[in-house]
Amino acid sequence: MFIDHRSAKVSIILTTYNGAKHIAETVESIRNQTWVNWELIIVDDGSEDDTAAVIAGIKDERIQFLLAGRSGINGKVKNLGLSKASGDLIAFIDHDDLWDLSKLEKQIAALQQYPEAGFCLTGGYNFRKTGEPIEHFYKQKNGIKRGNIFISLFNSEIAGFSQALMFRKECLAVAGHFKEVNSFADLDFIINLSRHFDAIILYESLVYRRLHDKSHSHLNWEKGYFEGLELIQSYKDDNLLPSKVVRNAFFRLYINFGEDCLQHREQAKAVKHFFYAWTYKFFSVVPVKKIVKAILFF
Repeated sequence: MFIDHRSAKVSIILTTYNGAKHIAETVESIRNQTWVNWELIIVDDGSEDDTAAVIAGIKDERIQFLLAGRSGINGKVKNLGLSKASGDLIAFIDHDDLWDLSKLEKQIAALQQYPEAGFCLTGGYNFRKTGEPIEHFYKQKNGIKRGNIFISLFNSEIAGFSQALMFRKECLAVAGHFKEVNSFADLDFIINLSRHFDAIILYESLVYRRLHDKSHSHLNWEKGYFEGLELIQSYKDDNLLPSKVVRNAFFRLYINFGEDCLQHREQAKAVKHFFYAWTYKFFSVVPVKKIVKAILFF
């Protein structure tokens, strides 16, 4: 899978719903990229704010704006963008996130250097105020990892954010497109890529993921949990995961959802899910400590 890094075109797919507040800043982080051979396909999932007007005010012939109508299905909206993509490489960004100005260039260079890899992911961090990291995707801030990451994704060793992804368009012929049945299709898409292709992980922080109360993940936190359960169960049922990996994946999902419940002041639900986590690791003190914390402090 060889790509001439001197002429490679990147199709960037930006999905949005009521993104007028942040989308101009996001588009500017794309227009400031050191790699200039790109097209930006903005797919609007039925916005009811001024998103269209904001984009109309940005004069750049590389930008396309598509009105998709409201579906609320992440995979469906991304697939529409993919149907319009003409580039050799595909990347994604959400309407409220940002990229380092060298993000595209560094990923293209990595895929050029390692032609056996089908896709590349980068490091990054979460933020609320621009330029002020809250938490990084990885403790490691530099270096490269190469190879198969299928099990690593289920072990939570890899951050599966589509904003950090770049893949060769030809991979779609093997791995297929996004599923159009769930609200959260990104991780499943990346996992499916990892079943068929080796990956490159650039640990450098090149993606900046904005956290706010109106983000899709925040508003749909319970739906994301149930879809996570379904995802793990599907790979378990297909006998694609070792039993230890399945136990660890369920354990982490229950712990994380319990923490989400506490953030939303749902104490009883949090305790229940910390107990579920304990059933997967009887000798772990983590669920016990979290149950005590939930009872004493909430």
